[in-house]
Amino acid sequence: MNMNFTSMLRVASIGAIALLAVSSGAAYAKNQGTPQTHHCKLADGTMDLNKTKKQCLGAKGTWAKDAGAAAAAAPAAAAAPAAPAAPAAPAAAPAPAPK
Repeated sequence: MNMNFTSMLRVASIGAIALLAVSSGAAYAKNQGTPQTHHCKLADGTMDLNKTKKQCLGAKGTWAKDAGAAAAAAPAAAAAPAAPAAPAAPAAAPAPAPK
């Protein structure tokens, strides 16, 4: 196979595009972790959203679960589908009128 400059440029372009697509997909998947459901509640009752658990406990705070996360989990459990109801019996056909 004779590769001239145009053919090599095409192959290099396709390779670069494929590499970019694969690497951007990996970066996207990496950032799809579980959302944080706990935050630092300090002794005065305020929430510090920037502290880690270790920093929070070191500052004499408590690592509390968010109210929104607890509320979101409760409806999800309640929204579970119940057993399907039995279908209603078909309506009886009307009796023929007497002659």
